This record gives sequence, structure tokens and C-alpha cells, in this order.
Amino acid sequence: MTPKTTLEVDSISKTFTTVRAVDGLSFSAKSGTVFGLLGPNGAGKTTTIRMVLDIIVPDSGEVRWRGKTVDASIRRTFGYLPEERGLYPKMKVRDQLMFLAQLHGVTAADAKRTIEELAEQLNLTEHLEKAPQELSKGNQQKVQFIAAVVHAPPLLVLDEPYSGFDPVNVEVVKASIRQLLAADTTVLLSSHRMEQVEEICEDVCIIDRSRAVQSGNLREIKRNWPERFIRMTQLPSTDFLKAFPGASVLPSRDGFLDVKLPPGHSPAELARAAIASGPLDHFEVVEPSLNDIYLAAVKPEHTA
Repeated sequence: MTPKTTLEVDSISKTFTTVRAVDGLSFSAKSGTVFGLLGPNGAGKTTTIRMVLDIIVPDSGEVRWRGKTVDASIRRTFGYLPEERGLYPKMKVRDQLMFLAQLHGVTAADAKRTIEELAEQLNLTEHLEKAPQELSKGNQQKVQFIAAVVHAPPLLVLDEPYSGFDPVNVEVVKASIRQLLAADTTVLLSSHRMEQVEEICEDVCIIDRSRAVQSGNLREIKRNWPERFIRMTQLPSTDFLKAFPGASVLPSRDGFLDVKLPPGHSPAELARAAIASGPLDHFEVVEPSLNDIYLAAVKPEHTA
């Protein structure tokens, strides 16, 4: 079954005094998938998230959920994991999760069952009777994650969700996110961890200076990327690259020679030149990583 578009961000803009925080931004996200919202600090990600969540109202444009403009009643169904801590430090974890679940309309019995299930999934059961101030940063983040999903939200907004987690707990949370995706939840993810975004996101939007600079299906973006990244056997000399103006050697990984080949040159031509230069045991065209795409799309601060 093809996922349905659920979240539509349609030409939204927002200005604070003289600062244009978001400028004509549009994207859409589908059910059962993760949409990555990326960009440097100050690009407009947080303002965009707050408009999606109806915390602030766009000056122009519209945010729609399943064809209807997002309002308080729709927003109430959403889940949100903010980057900042938002827990009552002295209130027992179980008590505040029950309280937050009931604010979303979950019955006490359903809330109790769901909290226990999620706590077991996230290895948090032994901490339910503790206060957040007694927990590590990672376990506090787990509590906030449960608070964001305890009411089974149709849209889950995650802002730096892996903050404070070690690699083991990152995988635990990813497993919980995959369960939500299997239940057709739409996930909007904002993070600076490119490798984690790349692993889980189907579509992305990169924002720079309040505007989208790259947007669409990540697989298609990679497939249509103009530059080619080549990995080949480390050869005695790289003089053969002089025949390919604009080609550059990238930092070596695992003993290979990695080359960025600009548009206008074919990998086949490069392969022939490399073979003529020395014994070539390995040659492959590698897709650009999300980090490569991000660095190409986002301008350094001094080149506004």
C-alpha cells in the first residue's frame, strides 16, 4: 500500500520584527514514514516545528493535517519530543506520565498499560517510581519520549531525539520509532546527526537562511546528484586525475582512493585512466551521503 500524504506545509512564512525566520517553506510528509527536517542553527527549523504544532501562527501559508488546517483540536492529537527538557523534576515518572497521558484524553487504565509497555521496551521500568532529577540525561530523554507517544499520536515530532543516548539506547529508541511507523504514524524528525537521519528518513527538507535549499525523496536526490563519488584501489600515483579538471581526492577511508568527479566526466572514463595508471582491483560508484548533500546545500556563514 502506498503511504498517504498526511502533513502538508504549504508556503508558510514567519517574521519576528525584522527577522524573516521562515520564508515560503513547503513540504509534505506521508503516513508510516520519517520526514527529515535539517539545517544549521538559526535556519528556521524550530520556528517551522512550532508552526506545524500550532504553537505559533504563520504570517502566510498554511499547515494542514489530512486536508484540514491544523488547529488546537488537531494539535492535541500530535506528539512532540522537544530538544529541551520539559519534565517536572520532583514528580515521580509514573505519575507525570499518567498526568500527561490523561491530558491527551487517554483513560487511566489505558495510560497505565501503555506506560508499563513502553517502559519495558525502553528498559525504564525500574525508574518509574523515581523523580526525573534522580535519572541520567539519557533516561530523562526516554521519559520524554514516552510522554510524546503515550497517546499513540498520528503525528510525532522529534527534535534531536537521540540527545544524551549511548549507541545501545539509540538502537532501543529506533526500534520504538519503527513500531510507530508500522502503525502508520507520520514522524517529523529534526536532527544534526546525519548518519541517523539518513538511516531512517525517506524524505528530507534542508533549510538554510529560512528557505528550503534541497527537498524531496532522499533516494531520488542521491540518484540524480550531479557529482559522482568513486572509490577505487589506492594507486601509486594520482597523476591520471589531471585529465579530469575539477576532480578531487577525498580523505582516504579503509585504504581506498576516494575521488569526487564533477559533472561532465563519466566514471567509465575515469576507470580506463585508472587502469592505465596501475593495477586496479576495486572500482565502484558510491552514492553521495546525506552529509555530502547537506554540505553542498548549506552555505558557510561568510558566504551569505
